[in-house]
Amino acid sequence: MKQTRYLFDTHALVFWSNQTAVSPSFMQFFDQQNQQGMLYVSAISFWEIALLVQKNRLAIPDVQAWQVELLQHTNLHLLHPTATEMIASTLLPPHHKDPFDRLLIVQAQQHALTLVTQDQIIPQYAVATHWVP
Repeated sequence: MKQTRYLFDTHALVFWSNQTAVSPSFMQFFDQQNQQGMLYVSAISFWEIALLVQKNRLAIPDVQAWQVELLQHTNLHLLHPTATEMIASTLLPPHHKDPFDRLLIVQAQQHALTLVTQDQIIPQYAVATHWVP
């Protein structure tokens, strides 16, 4: 039986790494998935986080240091978007306008990953989603 692998949406990554705004069940589940090497993050999530910090919508004093520390102290696999994935994200139906989310959807599809998200629009696409309440 093949085990599910998970791609964090940006908000899920921030919640998990900062241990905020999520339940103890969420933390326990994804800590276990991390130990098993089943968690993925897209490089674009760090870009989105840096933009949110720049706009004062998220408080991380040094995004670069936070990113390095996160990748060094977890088993997260880092995905780099390809040109093919970027182009494919523009070809999705127009349900979602956020280019970051559209690219995460395509990366989840291309790599057979389940997208960890609370976004209510994403399930309108042909992509597996998961959230632990």
